[in-house]
Amino acid sequence: MAWLGKLFKRQPMLELQDPVFGSLNYAQGIWTFLPKEPTDGVLIGVYAPEAGPSGQQRSLFSRVRAELPQFESLARDYIASCAEPSVPVDQLSTYSVQIGDDDATQREEFVLELSDEDAYVVHRVSFKAGRPVNCGFDD
Repeated sequence: MAWLGKLFKRQPMLELQDPVFGSLNYAQGIWTFLPKEPTDGVLIGVYAPEAGPSGQQRSLFSRVRAELPQFESLARDYIASCAEPSVPVDQLSTYSVQIGDDDATQREEFVLELSDEDAYVVHRVSFKAGRPVNCGFDD
């Protein structure tokens, strides 16, 4: 039975203090920043290898963070164009930012997720080259 224990043993979680993303944890190909307090920022996901995010991913995220109010506004407008009229778009704010792998980053692709305070429904807007290109939601 010892082999079963080894097979299902949890791997130690990798942690990294990134100069741009902050304190990250790694699992299944994604580095994640989980804010402890609302003032710490938003949830961040970065699709990167165990070595950590690349300079290209850091650069794109820095741009997104610096221009977040503009991207949030574009995302709200896009959600309004593809969601039910009953969605309170003006009450949505950024819930998370997802940065893709280096190939997606080269195409300036990222995802903003927006929700209201309860985060009951999370609206997802995919961006490419600074423009929204797709939307969806999770509940």
